[in-house]
Amino acid sequence: MATPAGENTPMDSDRSKTRFLTAIGHDLRQPLQALLLYLAALDRRVKDEETRTILGKADQAAQSLACMIEGLIHLARIDAGKVETEFHSVDIQEIFDEMVATVPGATADATALAVRSDPALLRAIMQQLVSNADTHGGGKPHLSATSTDAGVEIQVRDDGPGIEAKDQARIFEEFTRLDGAPSTGLGIGLAIAAKLAALLSHKIEVRSALGEGATFVVHAAPA
Repeated sequence: MATPAGENTPMDSDRSKTRFLTAIGHDLRQPLQALLLYLAALDRRVKDEETRTILGKADQAAQSLACMIEGLIHLARIDAGKVETEFHSVDIQEIFDEMVATVPGATADATALAVRSDPALLRAIMQQLVSNADTHGGGKPHLSATSTDAGVEIQVRDDGPGIEAKDQARIFEEFTRLDGAPSTGLGIGLAIAAKLAALLSHKIEVRSALGEGATFVVHAAPA
């Protein structure tokens, strides 16, 4: 059935959203980078500890905003079909080692498993899941991998408050924040992880109950 003249289709809306997110991201990126440079220059010149503390908090806020902007740009690129995939054998232990080295409090079980995936995109998925566990899950993400009859499960477990069954599907939707969740971020990290997993033909899910933390699982084919 033809769409009436002047009425937007869902595809038109998606394209408009992608163009908007891309434009906003790029327009904000340059002045924000300039702000970070100015803050760094001030930090080198200022000797007063109280002022340095204020500058440190300002820098932290600006860095957080920079991460949000990069997330918006990444989301727009995925929706626009501009993310290419290149599959290889990926050593899960290497990704675990990177996550543990960059996220304080993160731990991981040793594993010799490997999966068939795009190394950069799988790493991006894991970064989003570990960051989510670090922010919303009590700050102690734990990573593990197991072999199953269906393939390989890569898991990120946290000790947070858990997620009700009714919320477990919508947390992977864009701009979603659950009641009581920290107000930081735009609510797009898990959406990015889910979109990248779909792009790689990986399945992603959460296993959780209130008061029992949450375990995010990426299912991938063995290498």
